[in-house]
Amino acid sequence: GIVAAGGSSWWQYLMPFALVLVPGLFIAVVLSRLHWWRRVGFTPLREWRAPHLLIPLVLVLALPVAGLWARDVMATTALVLALQVGFVLIDIFMEEVTYRGVVLQALSRFSPLLRVTLAAILFGFSHLDNLFLPGADELGVAYQIFEAALIGCLFGAVRLRMNSIWPVMAVHAAYDLMLVLAFGHAFPVAPTLPGFVVDTVVNLSLAVVGFSLLRAGLVVPEDRREAA
Repeated sequence: GIVAAGGSSWWQYLMPFALVLVPGLFIAVVLSRLHWWRRVGFTPLREWRAPHLLIPLVLVLALPVAGLWARDVMATTALVLALQVGFVLIDIFMEEVTYRGVVLQALSRFSPLLRVTLAAILFGFSHLDNLFLPGADELGVAYQIFEAALIGCLFGAVRLRMNSIWPVMAVHAAYDLMLVLAFGHAFPVAPTLPGFVVDTVVNLSLAVVGFSLLRAGLVVPEDRREAA
């Protein structure tokens, strides 16, 4: 469980927190100056579409819930946990705004299928920076890139179909926070073969669901979003 902050090496969590805080503030300033908040998906509740798509979105949490159930909450200090939570929330804000917001918007002239696919691939490769984290290894990073790209397919599809980035951000935050609670971190480690097979089957199924959503329903056109 959580214990009082003491002699833990909490300072080593402070630098990653600062490294995501600065660009996070920069992105917020840019979106404010360009008046792009709604354009990248920060729409009010009345403009949300297809609320039933929350069901496949929440299914993304099946694997981290299973991991947290099996391992329970890892012992840590309150200060370290606060820094980890702050890091995760800011990092997710940057990832979602970039890949389910700005990238999807920049590709608006293309088909929804191509937009989601390209954004998911870029989202996957954005995890290459985890190679520089202590404790991460090459195989683990490659595994995370692959699985993140699969999950990104569903995230992008739901983002476009629902006309909102809020639900995707919430599920992404819950996903990473459960990893932090169970393992004490969210950086990749080399998977076992059974773990890789299970994760891939689940996430590939979610990706297929995402693509089927794009084929089955309409995406809110850009001109209607701007007029709203």
